[in-house]
Amino acid sequence: MKNKSIYIVRTSIMLTVFTLSFFTNSTLSQNAPGIISGEVRDVLTKQPLPGANVIIVGTNLGAACDENGYYVIRNVKPAKYTLKSSMISYEPSAVADVVVNPNRNQTVIFELRPMAAELKEVSVSADYFSKPVENPVSFRTITPEEIRRSPGSAEDIFRVMQSLPGVATAGAKSAQLIVRGGSPDENLTLIDNIEVYNPIHFARTGESMGIISIVNPALLQKVDFLTGGFPVKYSDKMSSVFDMTLRDGNKEVFNTDANLNIAGFGVMLDGPLIKNSNIVFSLRRGFFDLLTAALNKPAAPSYYDAVGKISYDIDNKNRISLVGFYYLDQIERSGTVKEATSSWSKYDYLTRDDYGTALGINWRSLISKNAFSLVTASYTSNGWNTLQGTETDRTLKGDDIRENELSLKAEVNYQMSPQIDFKIGGQMKMIDSRNNSWSPETITNNGAVIPASTISYQPEPTTKSSLFLQSSFRLADPIVVSAGLRYDYFALTTDNNFSPRISLSYNFTDRTVLNLAWGKYYQSPASYQVAPDPRNLLLKSSYAAHYVAGLEHRISNDTKASLEVYHKELSNLIVDPDVSDFLINTGSGYAQGIEFAIQKKFTDGFVGSGSYSYSISKRRDGDALNLYNFEYERPHILNLISGIEIGSGWQIGAKFQYASGNPYTPAVGVVKRNSTFYIVEGTKNSARYPDYHKLDIRADKQFVFETWSFSVYLDLWNVYNKENVSTYSFKADVNGELITTPRYDFGIMPILGFTARF
Repeated sequence: MKNKSIYIVRTSIMLTVFTLSFFTNSTLSQNAPGIISGEVRDVLTKQPLPGANVIIVGTNLGAACDENGYYVIRNVKPAKYTLKSSMISYEPSAVADVVVNPNRNQTVIFELRPMAAELKEVSVSADYFSKPVENPVSFRTITPEEIRRSPGSAEDIFRVMQSLPGVATAGAKSAQLIVRGGSPDENLTLIDNIEVYNPIHFARTGESMGIISIVNPALLQKVDFLTGGFPVKYSDKMSSVFDMTLRDGNKEVFNTDANLNIAGFGVMLDGPLIKNSNIVFSLRRGFFDLLTAALNKPAAPSYYDAVGKISYDIDNKNRISLVGFYYLDQIERSGTVKEATSSWSKYDYLTRDDYGTALGINWRSLISKNAFSLVTASYTSNGWNTLQGTETDRTLKGDDIRENELSLKAEVNYQMSPQIDFKIGGQMKMIDSRNNSWSPETITNNGAVIPASTISYQPEPTTKSSLFLQSSFRLADPIVVSAGLRYDYFALTTDNNFSPRISLSYNFTDRTVLNLAWGKYYQSPASYQVAPDPRNLLLKSSYAAHYVAGLEHRISNDTKASLEVYHKELSNLIVDPDVSDFLINTGSGYAQGIEFAIQKKFTDGFVGSGSYSYSISKRRDGDALNLYNFEYERPHILNLISGIEIGSGWQIGAKFQYASGNPYTPAVGVVKRNSTFYIVEGTKNSARYPDYHKLDIRADKQFVFETWSFSVYLDLWNVYNKENVSTYSFKADVNGELITTPRYDFGIMPILGFTARF
């Protein structure tokens, strides 16, 4: 196995060297200039800011915004820049890592915050770390360029997030997020205000697998990641919010990208359509099936995804955006080679299709000088079907599950004065679920009998409705308070919930801030939990209370340090008391921890970040039962990341990750019943896998030609080939001896990628 890995690494390095040599020896011409354009708006009212200045730091290039807040900077030499936007009575803002390519337009959006009264006569430095007033704690914004160059991520947004404070990795084979001791299904994901149920390929609801995001990171304007204490506009999840904003297509020229890496092949289009409209669109096709076929593996996974956005300015006050996405995951396997830890381990034959689609319209209207509204209407459809079996019967076990949803939500934002603003909104969902599944009787390796079952769950369409009110206000010069109240109703279970939330920021100085937050969070039962047993209609929403306190200090304009402590009190959790499908709300527990982080933006040719988290996560399945370690608990997590430009288009980056091993339930012996040996399990989650750690290194090289550019990267995972145990399988041999077999995460693994930009 190690020899094969070393061979693959050598081959990848040789291919990279050949590619670099080919392009380096190519004749480079005088580079055509590029363009930077975008908008500058008020962050609170979304009003355009005519006359706002945008400059390229370190040059004499810049532009002023027109009456629509739009600016264009032409004749920009291809390179990497920092942009700064400023306007009288507003706090200046800066964006680092702006890459300009020949004959292409780079779109950069600024949203400026009005200055506090006491700062209006003071020169204020540009802010690289701005955030909404209602999100003072546990908040991080990631840009597409930060995603692209992150070592060990293969340019996937979810793998980048696994290196942030409070986030635990499930291993290199999974892109799922485990946030502050929660499970992956406790995370809310949005794309342009549309909820996404499975944002990762091959990640079914309720599972912790999943390999790559359904969204090409080049489509993104930004990603806001909230790991706790999030405001009332977000609902129905207990752990985190992952809010992706797609960028508008640029208004100047048509751009085309083509990229190829281990995940697949993709193309992206970006540019103007008819007058006052633009488009951005990505299409990708994975080729894991081609790789597995070449390696003579029995499973053949493949995926496809398409994501796009069309924006149209009706006039200078109304903008409509049409957003859509589609993905399809397929797996086929035939033969007798099986992965013992998989959910279909007892079956030789498998076909599995997972799919999801969404289409939505966002209408943003500037109602008045101090107010705007956002209305979102969307349709989403998600589902999967599976057939599993043997040579004689390939349909022994299967399912056909789907959920369609119509949603209408609206919010109005109003700035009453420079010190007070309000946000009010609501949502109505109509949900149509279908769940058909069947399975034969199964005996687990510890002798538990799971009876045969057939489920046909096709209820009448049901509804979810909600209302929320949020206000942020300045009590005194150094204190800002944000308070909100949310109401949710789920008709299927007749569950009513009120969720008050409040946060406070105290500015000791213009660089040091104390942040506090508290709130109640509810998560309603999912259809896959309700479907198996009619009694599950009695389930209520799970509940979490968040307590967060943090101290944030700006070391310099481009460097920030933070310290946060948190406690989450959990109750009404849904648990399975036996091997039947009947679920109850008797679970409880808590998660708590402390996180330290320091982050430097990519300025002066260097970027870096470091974080350390200590946390514990405990659960109990009933009031009279003992606490146990939750399966996603990883007490110690350390992440160190750095990157540097070394000239001539080269970038080098490295990432080191360390994490305590996850808990698991050990096998402690073997017992014989009716001439069959069964595994005897120990106390639930009383053992831990070995600690996890690895080093990833990435090298990028960009070649700029007269009218286009080409970049290549080598992302080398697990450089020192650490054998990280992901799980153990237990079985008894014919003599009744316990056999323990470790299953490993990826060893040393090269990821080679290419991107051409026209």
